[in-house]
Amino acid sequence: MVRVDSVNCTVLSRELAKELGKKESDSDLEFYHRAFGEKLLTFVCPNGFPEKAGTLLQALHLSNCVLLCVEKIDAFLGEAIVAIDAMGLKTGFVIFGQGVDKEMFWKIAENTLVRGFEEIEKEQALEKVSSVKVVKAEGKTVVDLDSMFNVRGVGTVALGFVTQGMIERFQKLKAFPKDAEVLVKSIQKQDKDFADAGFNERVGLSVKGLDVEDFSRGAVLTSDDFKSASEFEASFEKNRFCKKELQEGAMLHIQCRMQTAGCKIKSLNPIKIETGKKIAARLNEKIVLMDANAKPRVIGKGTIAKITL
Repeated sequence: MVRVDSVNCTVLSRELAKELGKKESDSDLEFYHRAFGEKLLTFVCPNGFPEKAGTLLQALHLSNCVLLCVEKIDAFLGEAIVAIDAMGLKTGFVIFGQGVDKEMFWKIAENTLVRGFEEIEKEQALEKVSSVKVVKAEGKTVVDLDSMFNVRGVGTVALGFVTQGMIERFQKLKAFPKDAEVLVKSIQKQDKDFADAGFNERVGLSVKGLDVEDFSRGAVLTSDDFKSASEFEASFEKNRFCKKELQEGAMLHIQCRMQTAGCKIKSLNPIKIETGKKIAARLNEKIVLMDANAKPRVIGKGTIAKITL
């Protein structure tokens, strides 16, 4: 069958997401799908934000672009701008609601990646998102999983996105942070069976070797060089809106890919981070640190330089 290119887009408006695509399921992280032209568009809606900042970061990790709907200028909008910048999303579109002070918005976005976003009308959203040029992440297989459940007669089914390389039926992979051997028994895309799936595609995988009881959002299926890590050294760059300095002994939260975990700053030179639970990690992986008591909660970003445990 002919492969259809996919574009994934974070939408910070549940109402707009409902207009743009068909909802997959109810969750704090919702997916809306739409075929448009020769593209399959998936709109990722962080329905758990602003209550949970991690949900927004999870959506951004899966996305190639952002639709930022600005109805009012408040602290949560500022936090969204900081999160987008921390996750390195360079492509996006801004839809302004009536009465919004556009000049103030662009001033807040100054010196962030959001400053390069394009202002559009809501009616242009599908066309603009479908025109986004997606740079494929080549290499060994990496699939980020967001949910898992049992299906009678099928077994364990995992849902996720191919975020690097491609995946094939009967491929043997490792699941992290469980560190388990997994066999991919079958692959579905949009409820149809396929022999393989490529970069950016939403997949449903029948798998052997991983149980629902072992699962948490952000688990990674891969043939790449991941580890189950609980301690590592990292670089760190504080965002300019954060007034607090990073302190040794600070109890924070870390976002790595789609995983959120509590963590402790064990040392500052070099910065050593210890997580409360094992996470799937690899060298040069992007991380974001969050402080539930700070404004914004996203306090900075970094990359994993050394995995020590």
